Amino acid sequence: MSTVWHGDLRLRPTAVDERDLISEITRDLLERGLATAPHVVAKLSRRLNGDAQTVCEVAAALTSAQRSGYRMLPLSLPLVLSISAQFDPIRLSAEEFFVLLLAALCTDDHLDTLLGASEHRVDDLIAGGLVAHLNIVHGRFAFVDVRMPIWLRHTATASERSRAHTLLAVVRNARGDQIAVQWHTARGAVQRLPHIVPALISAARELAEGGHPDWAFVVAAEAADHAIGADRDEARLIAGVAAIGAGCVEDAADWLGSLFPNGAVEHRAQALASLLIAETALQGVVPILDPTHHRPRIADAARWQAWARTAGLSSVLCAERGATSSMRAWLIELRDADLRSGADGVIRDSALALCSTLTRDVETILSPSEGPFSGGMIGALHAALDGDIESGLQLLSRAQTGRIRETDPMVAGFEYSPIVDAYLAVTEALLHFWRGDVATARDRLIAAAVDLPIGIPFAGLGATLAQRLDIAVLGTTGPLAQSLVQTLPGGSRVDRLVDNGLEAYLAGNSERAAMEMTLWHDRGAPQHPFAVPGLDEVGPVIERVCVEPRALSEARGLRRRIRSLPETSWRRECADVADAARKLRSPFARGRVEAMLGSAHLIRGDARAGRRFLRAARSLFDDAGAAAWRDAVDVRLARLHTQIEANAQIATMPIAIIHDVDPLEASRTVWAAVLTERELEVAMRVVEGSSNHEIAVELEVSVRTVEVHTGRIFKKLGVRKRVELAVLAHRTGRHT
Repeated sequence: MSTVWHGDLRLRPTAVDERDLISEITRDLLERGLATAPHVVAKLSRRLNGDAQTVCEVAAALTSAQRSGYRMLPLSLPLVLSISAQFDPIRLSAEEFFVLLLAALCTDDHLDTLLGASEHRVDDLIAGGLVAHLNIVHGRFAFVDVRMPIWLRHTATASERSRAHTLLAVVRNARGDQIAVQWHTARGAVQRLPHIVPALISAARELAEGGHPDWAFVVAAEAADHAIGADRDEARLIAGVAAIGAGCVEDAADWLGSLFPNGAVEHRAQALASLLIAETALQGVVPILDPTHHRPRIADAARWQAWARTAGLSSVLCAERGATSSMRAWLIELRDADLRSGADGVIRDSALALCSTLTRDVETILSPSEGPFSGGMIGALHAALDGDIESGLQLLSRAQTGRIRETDPMVAGFEYSPIVDAYLAVTEALLHFWRGDVATARDRLIAAAVDLPIGIPFAGLGATLAQRLDIAVLGTTGPLAQSLVQTLPGGSRVDRLVDNGLEAYLAGNSERAAMEMTLWHDRGAPQHPFAVPGLDEVGPVIERVCVEPRALSEARGLRRRIRSLPETSWRRECADVADAARKLRSPFARGRVEAMLGSAHLIRGDARAGRRFLRAARSLFDDAGAAAWRDAVDVRLARLHTQIEANAQIATMPIAIIHDVDPLEASRTVWAAVLTERELEVAMRVVEGSSNHEIAVELEVSVRTVEVHTGRIFKKLGVRKRVELAVLAHRTGRHT
């Protein structure tokens, strides 16, 4: 196909400055209540010359499903006020307007096509007023302002558009480009033309398999408008499959759903897997399906292979959402289908490998597979979980280049579609995070977000990861991550409680952080199967089973161990934890352990060791690119330094002045890292000798509330009674 067929709808590489522009536009849209998925914002920006005002106006004219990316953008974007204001004042002759309309409707950018349809010479275009609107270089043309075609299409009459398509069809026919001929013929027709449908279907299939689902959808939808009988079902099938490849789950559900229950058996068999993906994304659960109604009834290898692929993808969808019993049922169905199809285990083994990765609930099988999904993504996850993250990233890099075209047994026909690319991109970001490269993980995920529907893979994992990485680097969530969350399909959810807890903790508000994590725990601690950056420094101590490399599980165990250090052996325990932390290869995971060790030493009055561990944590966070964690440690070190300087000054002052200074202020500074604000107030009053009743009166709470706070304080600081707390406080104040 020619270049413009792949042009304004095709995703292009994104530069850093373009990402900044898209981020600004996304923020503006959020403020206007028009949440728009980042990859949709990017498409609009590219088709609207990067004009922020026009993008916002067009977004407002779209449906929420189109803004979220669940439905395709219209072939011709809405004509909005800013576009009309730009082009309405232009004075064009009828001939000039028609030449520009021809240019707007061309399926390629070759100048000879435009000249042939308009019966003009190059000199005519250059000498006339058209040169102000068309750039002509090396036999090709392009609009000076890419918004002009929108104005032209909407301003032209139906008869003008029909005539333009007819003339373009004549020119393309003379050049032997039959696909373009059928397209222009279809677009220019005033009645249904069934005879052109086979050529359009062939073109749509070619575009879909070539990784251009947006254009495949447009062509297939046009074919469906002209088709009758079996051709109509095939056109609907291709349109629906193209829609799911682009991540447009609502379009896919509509087009593929129209094939049930009366479509041809072979079309339903090919549609079912994609339809299940679409419905699962929209509803959040895998639809209940009776296999006996859909299982092939004849010994046809192709139909059994399609059924095996349906069973395999269904098992993976169940695994993504933790529905292990349904997953096992689909895997049983898959084994039988794989055997009957003669697929030699390639679909079965790929599905089993991914299900075992997601749930650890079935046998682990990893046989050599090809394709970006089965060979690249699944292989990368297994390598990373076995501790070889570098090999995993290499497998992903090979899959993402697309230089070697391979058929993928699990996702045949989707190998180079945006939805598979989104799975690869989310997996890559996850592996970089597991390796401890927080900044790299965030950068790769942001780059992917403006090109791909990354909210769909793994039940919304990409949106959760984007939020957590933003918080680790920025201390809060940026506009791209916010828009990802707000435009997730209805069946995907991001637990904001953990995000709130992380933001509060990094801002120094441990009390709010603990409250948010307690609420999250009370809700059952919901989480994705794959480990993403969470918070276990405060709040309930949770024994979690996550899919992650063993080193990260060990780091999580070390953090739990620090929180339960016994007072009688804390020095030895801390030394053991420190030795174990040195073996962690992830700078981010080790930094969190070192930071907690620093707090543990400060709480127990060892300021010198506490500062050493905190400084190590700061360096590790900086190496990981986790700027918000680094800055939080900087704040703690600064406060500690201020307190130490104050104590040093007190030691040189007259005795009369010393009596006016709170000798336990250092304890307050150190304990603030682990106690909530209310717990800190209670702790200081206990140290001062106040009874529970006196504290209750001062703080205007019940005695029972004071008792609860006191119990928590004892547990966090590793003491058993009030006198030990007082001794710890004076020791902390004396050594800082």
